[in-house]
Amino acid sequence: MRNLLGSFQKRWYSWRADPTKAKEEFSGKYWREEDEGVRSIPCRQCPKFDADREVCTVPFGTTLRKCIVASIESHFHSCKDLQVLEIGFGHFWLPRNLILRSGGTWTGIEPRQKTKAELGKGGHGQAGDIPFEDNTFDVIYGIQSLEHWAQGYKTVAKGYTYEDYLREVHRVLKPGGKVYFDVPIHDHGHEMFIMGDFDRIRGLFNPEGWTDVLLEKWREDHEPLPVQRPRPRKVKEWKSEIRSYAPEDVEKIRTAGIAYIMTITARKRT
Repeated sequence: MRNLLGSFQKRWYSWRADPTKAKEEFSGKYWREEDEGVRSIPCRQCPKFDADREVCTVPFGTTLRKCIVASIESHFHSCKDLQVLEIGFGHFWLPRNLILRSGGTWTGIEPRQKTKAELGKGGHGQAGDIPFEDNTFDVIYGIQSLEHWAQGYKTVAKGYTYEDYLREVHRVLKPGGKVYFDVPIHDHGHEMFIMGDFDRIRGLFNPEGWTDVLLEKWREDHEPLPVQRPRPRKVKEWKSEIRSYAPEDVEKIRTAGIAYIMTITARKRT
C-alpha cells in the first residue's frame, strides 16, 4: 500500500509541475560555496525545507529522491526554446514536464525502447551511441544514470568507457551547451561515486572540451533532518564494484559515510 501511495504521489506531483513556481522558489541563494567549483546545499537552506515543522516538503520518495526532486526543480524551470535530451528516461515525468511547460523541446533516448529516436519524442538509444547529428542539443541530462554508464557490476552497454560516453555527449551538444547529471554518493554505481572521489568525478570532464564544471552536494549537510548512511543492501554490491581503493578507506565510508546526492553541471567549450 505504501508503494502504491508513493507512486501516486510521484505521478501527481509530476503532473502538477509548475516551472513558474519552481523559478520563484529557487530564485534566492540556497547554497553555500565551498572549494572552487563545489557548492553545498544544506537542508536548512533548501527551499523545500519547512523550518517550522523541520521537514522536507517533497511529499514522496526516499531521503535522497527528495533531493533529486529539489535539484531538478532548481535546474529545469527555464527551458524556453531549448532542445533538451534526456539520456535514460523512464516513468519520472517531472523534468520533462518542467522542460515542456517552460517552452522547451524534450527528446529522450533509452536502451530498452524499441521505437526509433526522433526529436521531440522518446526512442531507442544510449549514451555511447546517440542517434542524432553533431551540435543538436542545448541541454543534455541524466537522472540517476551517469553512475551506471561504465559501472563494472551492472551496466546496460558493455565496452564503453566514461571517456567514450562523454565524447559522444560532447559531440551532440551545441557549443556553449550544458550537461546536468545527478548521482548518489556513498550509495551505489561506479566506484568513484561510491567513494565520493571528487577529483576523479571532475576529471571526467576534460578541460579541453568542457568548462564551468560545478559539483553540488545536496543533503551532505543534513541537519536538522536525520543522517542517511550507506544502505546495507547497496553495500553488498560494493565488493563487486570497488577495485581501486584501499579496504580501510571503503570501510570508513561504510561505517561513517553520509549518503547524499551530487549534481554535476558543465558547459561545452565554444
